[in-house]
Amino acid sequence: MTAHENPAISRIIDYEVVEQHFGYWPDFHDAEITKVTFESHPTGRYSVTLVIAAFEMTNKLDKQGYYKLIKHCNVELQFIGIQELKFNGFDHQNVIFDLAFKESDSYIKCTLDSSNGLESFVVVAEEVFVLSLVPTEPIPREPLIDTSSVDMLDAKNIFIASEHLLRNFDWSDWIYVGLNHEQASEYKADMVAEYANSLFDETEVYLVIGRHDSHLTTLSEALGQVSTLLKSMEVLICNKEFSKAMRFRMVGVMSYGQKRN
Repeated sequence: MTAHENPAISRIIDYEVVEQHFGYWPDFHDAEITKVTFESHPTGRYSVTLVIAAFEMTNKLDKQGYYKLIKHCNVELQFIGIQELKFNGFDHQNVIFDLAFKESDSYIKCTLDSSNGLESFVVVAEEVFVLSLVPTEPIPREPLIDTSSVDMLDAKNIFIASEHLLRNFDWSDWIYVGLNHEQASEYKADMVAEYANSLFDETEVYLVIGRHDSHLTTLSEALGQVSTLLKSMEVLICNKEFSKAMRFRMVGVMSYGQKRN
């Protein structure tokens, strides 16, 4: 869809900068939000600014087996005069599945559908600006993991596979599961186990806790380690096909998900 076919995009100030770079207005699929800035203003027209690491995906494969990416850039979008804002679940990696704009009365509404990280982002604003577009050099990517041809007992392979294969997931809302600390033991182990046993059919799962310590273990053993691990790190449990997973954050919340069809 070109900007002229979508009146909301046509209202974005300097949208032409993005169109000139890509040749069209992109949906930002698989782009990553690397920075979010909230700014107040004496007039009450506070703003939200996103920095998006974007690119165009071609249908050609590179030497590592990835689809070749071109037109890399950082796009800075600013929303001013916020009427409505939902922002939840910002993470260490926040990958966009789709970034949609539409008119809402006299305002512009932007809705972000995430494939990883940011759980919800909806903003209704009086004005939207393209503040800048800066071409960038692509970051070298690690070789794509073929789980059928590498040692999937190796911690690094498990970690890399989880980074690659858990991106297009439908995740649940965050669920508070508590933490164990010096003052009290609040971790809800029984509730977590109930969710896990409903999600996983397998008895063996990957416990993903970094490049050096990720490993294959039983579901019961993985669940038994979560409360201790959460004192110092985030935790991911996924099945051997990387089609189902549970993720835990150090603030005492959990969500579960499955690969998007």
